[in-house]
Amino acid sequence: MKSYYSIIRFVNNPLSKENLAIGMIVISEGKVFYKFSKEKINITHKINSNNSNLLEYTIDKISSFIDLQLKEEVSLFSREVNVNLEYLNRLSIYNNGFLQFDKPSVINLEFDNDRFNNFFQKYIELNLRETKKAIIDRSFKNTIENVFYKPLVNVIDLDYRIKKEQIPNLFFDYTLDGIGVNGSVYSLKSIDLNSEKPIDSFRRDISDLESLNYRIDLFSKENDLDSENNHHYLVIDPYKGSKSSYHKLYDILMEQDNDDYPYTIIDTNSLPSVTKDIKDATSIIKFSEYLQTLD
Repeated sequence: MKSYYSIIRFVNNPLSKENLAIGMIVISEGKVFYKFSKEKINITHKINSNNSNLLEYTIDKISSFIDLQLKEEVSLFSREVNVNLEYLNRLSIYNNGFLQFDKPSVINLEFDNDRFNNFFQKYIELNLRETKKAIIDRSFKNTIENVFYKPLVNVIDLDYRIKKEQIPNLFFDYTLDGIGVNGSVYSLKSIDLNSEKPIDSFRRDISDLESLNYRIDLFSKENDLDSENNHHYLVIDPYKGSKSSYHKLYDILMEQDNDDYPYTIIDTNSLPSVTKDIKDATSIIKFSEYLQTLD
């Protein structure tokens, strides 16, 4: 059984013939099926907002024409006479140049409502697949916030950016999760490998941390602080992803001897005890307050 279909297009640029298929008419076994895509029509509003109202008006007129006239004149699609042009001319009465109808094409299918809707869904609708939102593991960040930041508010500097002019021979600014002074310096930096930032960013953070802690120790010694008892912590949890470079970085960090590096590596499970040590330290003050005593 042969059926006939015509695609309805929104023409945004008559010169380039740039267009968007927004609807379809099918005539099959004496029945007329038609539909317009609401999603595609919404797109046309964004493409050319000047024609929005006129397009809606035109679509309404076309729908009325199909319901009231075309369904009574299905014979227009008969192959016995040259009616395709006549059909398009009749529809052109209701368009103003930005809405056009394809010449009816033949298809060897018999349509009912279900088949028409499936056909329309496949060839006219956007059929956008919903992008799966990446599942972001915020457990590390939440732990740092709840176990370290909240208990130490107004105790030490939190999310503190050390300026290069504050520490002799420091050539860069660096942000620590926390830093305070109690005869010696307590500092902490957390790095979330599972956030999967660029691997070079992690390497740079760790390398800069080593340099910073070394210079803080020199700074402490020069200012009569107990530099031998400075406590610098690097908080890193095991990497859970599939990237080998991240696993390798974590393994390298775990294999190193803490005595050879200017920080102690801990995971978030050990963080509560570090927080407690800092909070219980006698007369601990913010690092920024200690700097003011040097002025």
